[in-house]
Amino acid sequence: MATTYLVVEVISADIPSSSNTSQANYSVEPRFNGQSKSTTIKENVAVWNERFSFDMRQREDPSGKPILEAAVYSFDQVSNSKSLLGKVLLPENNFHRHSANVDLMQYTLDNTAGVDAKLLLKLFFTGAVDKILLEIEDRRNHQTEGNVLKGIHDYIFESKDGYGEDNNVDQHGPAALHPADAVPTVIKPDFEEPGRLFERVQLLFVRVIKARKLPDMDANGSLDPYVEVQFGAYNKGVTRCLRRNKNPEWNETFAFSFQSDKTPSPSVDVVVNDKDIVRDDFVGKLHFNVKDIPERSPDDIPLEPTWYPLLDQGRKKLAQAKLLLAIWIGSQADEAYSHVWVPGYSPKVYENPKLWCLRVTIVEAQCVTDDNDLLRCKVCLGKQNKRTKLVKKQMTISADSTSTWTWMESFVFVAAEPFYEGDLELYVMINAPRDDVVIGQLTVPLSSIVRRGEDDHSDTMPGQWFDLKSPATVQLDGITDNGNDNSSMRIYLQNILEGGYHIASGSEGYKDDTRPADRKLWNLPIGRVQLGILRATDLPRRMDGSSVNPYCIAKYGDKWVRTRTVIDGTGLHVFNERRTWSVYDIATVLTVGVFDHCPEKENIDGSTNTAHHEIGKVRIHLSCLEADRIYAHSYPLIIVNASGIKKTGKLQLAVQFSSESYIDMLRMYARPTLPKMHYMHPLEIVDHDWLRLAATNVLALRLGRAEPPLRSEVVKYMCNALVYSCWSMRKSKANFARLMEMFIPLLDGLRAVRSWRNPGVTLLAHAIFVLALYFHELLPAMVLLCVGFKGLWNYRFRPSQPPYVDYTVSLLDGVYPDDLDEEFDTFPTRANQKLVKMRYERLRDLAGRVQTVLGDLASLGEKIQSLVNWTDPRATAVFLLFTVVAATAVYLVPTKILVGTAGFYIMRHPRLRRKDNTPSIVMSFISRLSSRQDTVL
Repeated sequence: MATTYLVVEVISADIPSSSNTSQANYSVEPRFNGQSKSTTIKENVAVWNERFSFDMRQREDPSGKPILEAAVYSFDQVSNSKSLLGKVLLPENNFHRHSANVDLMQYTLDNTAGVDAKLLLKLFFTGAVDKILLEIEDRRNHQTEGNVLKGIHDYIFESKDGYGEDNNVDQHGPAALHPADAVPTVIKPDFEEPGRLFERVQLLFVRVIKARKLPDMDANGSLDPYVEVQFGAYNKGVTRCLRRNKNPEWNETFAFSFQSDKTPSPSVDVVVNDKDIVRDDFVGKLHFNVKDIPERSPDDIPLEPTWYPLLDQGRKKLAQAKLLLAIWIGSQADEAYSHVWVPGYSPKVYENPKLWCLRVTIVEAQCVTDDNDLLRCKVCLGKQNKRTKLVKKQMTISADSTSTWTWMESFVFVAAEPFYEGDLELYVMINAPRDDVVIGQLTVPLSSIVRRGEDDHSDTMPGQWFDLKSPATVQLDGITDNGNDNSSMRIYLQNILEGGYHIASGSEGYKDDTRPADRKLWNLPIGRVQLGILRATDLPRRMDGSSVNPYCIAKYGDKWVRTRTVIDGTGLHVFNERRTWSVYDIATVLTVGVFDHCPEKENIDGSTNTAHHEIGKVRIHLSCLEADRIYAHSYPLIIVNASGIKKTGKLQLAVQFSSESYIDMLRMYARPTLPKMHYMHPLEIVDHDWLRLAATNVLALRLGRAEPPLRSEVVKYMCNALVYSCWSMRKSKANFARLMEMFIPLLDGLRAVRSWRNPGVTLLAHAIFVLALYFHELLPAMVLLCVGFKGLWNYRFRPSQPPYVDYTVSLLDGVYPDDLDEEFDTFPTRANQKLVKMRYERLRDLAGRVQTVLGDLASLGEKIQSLVNWTDPRATAVFLLFTVVAATAVYLVPTKILVGTAGFYIMRHPRLRRKDNTPSIVMSFISRLSSRQDTVL
């Protein structure tokens, strides 16, 4: 998680002049979490306009609530003493979440000196990067125009007056999310057994074995019986129907989850029906009260089934019809649970197909029966298709004067193993005025293409001549081709199936596997990860007010897992399922998504809409998990889309990573992240995004053919393929914030030393500096020890839970709806003309600021370069004189003295610095140098 700071802006104080204090010197000392700050001493006026920041990590009492204390003092210059005028204590509910929504608040001081005074403050939380930017803003008025690096972030991302906003466009305020809504909470589930990541849940087991002597229901003297088990309105189980059988045998078991204090129904009904065309006929039923059903523990012997006579509608016994079944209350540890039929959409494990890289190189074509000089080729594999450029005919100097078209273009496609999906198709086309006309075609089965791994890879690819077949009927300039297959047209292709690559279907930062497609190249697993999907809570209702029917999808490694669909009108969505994967690389991510199984709806045009809407997903980085530790948390589900940021519920998960060999796991850190082929023969950068999208479509097609199928919108959401826009203002700010946050510890340390606010820290830095001067040969070891000590110091701040959505870095504290709508806009845009015009003008303004910053940086580099190229003769002469003097001083003066003088000068006390904050001599000298900015038109 990113560091959070409390920012306190001390504006002014209203101190009555009629007070008994004779001093007119005032200051304010804010204190928070054991950290103390102090404003400057103001004479005759209590106005400061100073800003302070407090680190939220340095908690004096982690169990207590943070309280800010602001005390106002008056100073006596004669006695050099201070007296307390009053103070104010402010709890956390007075702190705002974002600086854009904060108003100045006036607080009355607790009267300790008989003074009725008030203090004007501004309090808000901010991230570590915004803290640096606020300090840059504080120094902006003291900087000159020569400092081209000042406030780059604010200059680029701040809104300027007149940037082209359209008053006719409705622009709402920021869409905010409370920080507590994005933090996982620890849960303590009651697991069935130690190490088994699912809770103990009471289950009602009903085992339907067989029936005998059922009555005749049809005219032919028989019936088609099936059994329906009902336990409440949403728990229902149905056996298979056996045709024309009066003594059927089903031998099927059903299990229904419930809470002991809240059952779906006080009774269980077992109904035998006769399958009919129009309406099923009632045969008989059994009725059980839940309180009369026996409970069984896993250690008990199995419960023997019993013959029960069937009852009619009036609860009277039928003549001879009986049903053999067993009914009891148990748990998931029961041996019968492994082969039960669970109500709802049943769970399923899907095998993740291995994605091979198909490389096709089109070299040349010969003997094309057409007089057109321009030809191109089109290559298709399923829905993947690519085209070559147009080439002209070339004549070879030989006896037969063969015409040749040469392309020498290479394309890559994604092919899923097993290769039954489709064949490689190639079309040779001429460039017609309206549309390209096919004059030759070819089909190559994938099974006939040579496969190659990384060990047998060579720079030469196997090639082969293929005969092109003419289409059935093609009209070319009045000449009709009758589709004769004895055409002399042929084409030279180089086809190869590369198994040494890993084709990722997800985003670059959320890989769940890094193995190549060829199984011969796999290493042994380094461990196992267990996932327990417990339950989902606080899920929203649909637009029509009905309850959602949630199910979970877990994606990792070589398989996808789907839980059962929970159909429960009470809102209790309990999954309680456990899955296990083998781990081959710890730098991978386990993704769990929650979806709503929507019922089929008929549209106005008569088509049906069965889209499964996403509720949210959770990503767990395995590298952040400790071995053999169980992480049980309730993760908030957060959806970011064009309509805004919304919390859609919580998902309770339990995760455990276990290592089979600690040495193998450490050895894995020394291996490359991707297979060797990615480094020996890397793919083109332009192909990465295309291959990722193609892999997602291939996965959606394959998993959609399974039973039950995984819908394409589910697969694309899990693979993060639904992000349409390439531009996002929110992500641009977040990426800049991540870049800035890397330098915050160093900047904070240097600022703490130079400010002398803590003399002990500054004196310690002086001592370390002197030791480094006298024992410079130990400097590398001292640096390594300091880094190691910093790591040990941060051990107490180590995360106690897997990383999740970072509220500050993700900029969830204030995102404008128009920014989100632009981020998730489609291509082409679906926005109206006025909104597109406003966004275009805003983007032009932003690009103009970036252009200005790049120009300033270029000017700074050119000014430094002009010191030696005599663009400014006087400046160059002064610089050359300085270099001669500096070289003489470096030669005569010992290095230790030079370095020590520079270090002590940088760390000098603020009283020895300039009071007016004017630029230094060096910056003033550089700012007057010339650049080539004037030569740019």
